[in-house]
Amino acid sequence: MDATLILAAARLGAAAFLIALTGAMAPGPFLTVTITETVRGGRRAALRLLLGHALLEAALLVGFAFGLQTFLRRPAVGTVLALVGGSFLVWMAGDLLVGVARRTVSLEEARMRAASAPARFGGVLRGAAVSLSNPYWALWWATIGVKLASDALGAGPLGIAAFFLGHEAADMAWYALIAQTVHSGRRFLSDRVYRGLLGACGALLLVLGAGFLAAGMRGLR
Repeated sequence: MDATLILAAARLGAAAFLIALTGAMAPGPFLTVTITETVRGGRRAALRLLLGHALLEAALLVGFAFGLQTFLRRPAVGTVLALVGGSFLVWMAGDLLVGVARRTVSLEEARMRAASAPARFGGVLRGAAVSLSNPYWALWWATIGVKLASDALGAGPLGIAAFFLGHEAADMAWYALIAQTVHSGRRFLSDRVYRGLLGACGALLLVLGAGFLAAGMRGLR
């Protein structure tokens, strides 16, 4: 294989990693849900979220090959994503806050959830849904992401693989660190602290969701 192509792919992968890492480290819905799901279901729950996120971005990269970026740049698309995504986040927040208020969530219930397998695909779908719920995720891909993706598509299969692996490695590195930190701290949690943490995450999701809904409503004017 041409050494020039390998070097170009390596540079593309490194750029994708560094740029994606800055985006992954920014506070947002996915970070909040990762913390919540790790507390409730352990590290595997966080990994399922990441898998859903990665599958969504793989589909997006395929879509870019067929001109999806033009569709994402339309103002109406941003408005719809803000309204639908905001509604989804508000619903998630409500579910958490109601459970905390009624004290129907507990550490024992969380351990039982972690030990049960049926939520496997639900976690993957939730990872994709949480990513889609953030209109800034689509905006990032329609601006910064589309430039990197275009370079990758222009570099052929090796460039596409380098870009995708570099981007997802950044997400995995950051969120695996978050998940491990939260998981390690679970043994020191009491039910009161546990409910307090879920309540804080629920409140943050509510604020984020309300902000997205407000942005969507402005887009309708």
